[in-house]
Amino acid sequence: MGVVQANFVKLTDVVKNATIKPILRKNRVLFTPEVSHRLVVHCGHHKVGTYWFARILNGIAEHYGLDFQNCEQYYLKSETSFFMEQHSYIDKDLLPSHRGSHLIRDPRDMIVSGYYFHLWTKEDWAHLPVPELGFISYQKYLNSLPKEEGIAAEIRRTAKNIKDMARWNYQDPNFYEIKYEELINDEQTIFEKLFRHYGFTDEAVEVGLEQARKFSFKNVAKREIGSNDSKSHLRSGKPGQWRDEFSGDHIRLFEELTGDALKVMGYQND
Repeated sequence: MGVVQANFVKLTDVVKNATIKPILRKNRVLFTPEVSHRLVVHCGHHKVGTYWFARILNGIAEHYGLDFQNCEQYYLKSETSFFMEQHSYIDKDLLPSHRGSHLIRDPRDMIVSGYYFHLWTKEDWAHLPVPELGFISYQKYLNSLPKEEGIAAEIRRTAKNIKDMARWNYQDPNFYEIKYEELINDEQTIFEKLFRHYGFTDEAVEVGLEQARKFSFKNVAKREIGSNDSKSHLRSGKPGQWRDEFSGDHIRLFEELTGDALKVMGYQND
């Protein structure tokens, strides 16, 4: 697994007694009066919009002068208001009162996206020697393979994470469940529903929607979804890429290693 990084957005040193009151007044309009929680939690998975959501939630936190953390739960601080766990490895019982969201994606597209990303990523873990691979890095190993074998290697590597996704509790009322495919089809509608689920005021919903527009695929990548850039963190974003990349052997290997995960997550096993 990669090295988990923690991002902290703190009040700046210039915020002293003279400015703390207006910031506190600003903070209070984030949530509606009936809301009792003070923590927003977002759970994601590798290659399922984690970079996207981190930028949006961080932007909202910055607007309200609040703390955002993208980290393992162990490192979560009591003063944090926006917490993101990019692998969804959380113990909900140990969290303070919260509202959350959980984003999933067709795992076959996750594999395709991961394959192309791991060929060039600069993330530390991809460059570390792996004993099982003869002490070469995963990236070097992946680049040594023809694409057919490389995608098969990515299926094997990702299978455990996919089964973890299938074990998630999709019936938790505190968490708003989102499918990536539905989100990119109507971003504004789903983000508005999400922010209202968080308990945001009308004004905070608009702040959130502004951040969602700012960090949309089109604005960040400067191209439409489906237009490929093989060396970009946002390579394509198009749903259903696996149909063009998976061979019959890939489909059989995927089914063998992931079982009924597609069905559990609400994706057709086609």
